[in-house]
Parts: sequence; C-alpha cells; structure tokens
Amino acid sequence: MISAPSLLANSLWVLGLAGVLATFSYMNWLRSVRQWSWRHTLKTPIFLTPFTLSLFLFSGGIALTGLFSGAPTPWWQTIAWSVLTLLFGIQAVAYARAGRQDGWDAPFEGKNNHE
Repeated sequence: MISAPSLLANSLWVLGLAGVLATFSYMNWLRSVRQWSWRHTLKTPIFLTPFTLSLFLFSGGIALTGLFSGAPTPWWQTIAWSVLTLLFGIQAVAYARAGRQDGWDAPFEGKNNHE
C-alpha cells in the first residue's frame, strides 16, 4: 500500500539517481567544451559536489525506504544506508567549501598536473 512516508522515501532515491545521471551528463558536456580529460573532471569540486549530494539523496532514500516499507527490512541494512547518508553529506559539504575557497575548477589531487 502506498503511504506518504514511503512515497517520500522512494522519491528521494529516484531523485538521487536522476541527479547522478544529470551530473554525468552535464560534466560530459562541460568536459568537451573546456577540453578536459575525465581524470581532471572527476577531481574537481564542480563535479564532486553535485555527485555526492545526489548520492546523499539516494542513500537517504534507501535508508528511509527500509524504515517505511511494508516488508520487514533487516536493521543492519537501514543502519548501513544511514551511515552512508551521513558520510556522503559530510563529503558534499566539504567539496562545496573547497569549491568556494579554491575555485570550482581546481582539482583536488595533483594540483601540479599538466592536464
């Protein structure tokens, strides 16, 4: 049976997956315009911030789906997805701060890259 909490939980993980696809699609376009390699692109805050935010929504939606589903879900799965949600949230905030401080196009590792 469909309930408001289960609809919200399922909407979150679907929105998270849509965000992952949209992030890769946009970054593929931006990468071609700026002539970046994928190696460079995957290290930039302009990619990592929306990517980890989307994973935050996805894992949070899966955790909430485990709580609100009609079928019993093992408690350890809900805890594991909740921990992942917390970690992705922390990463998203860290990447957003780094993007604001160092610039959204500056890669995290290997700042002396010749790419």
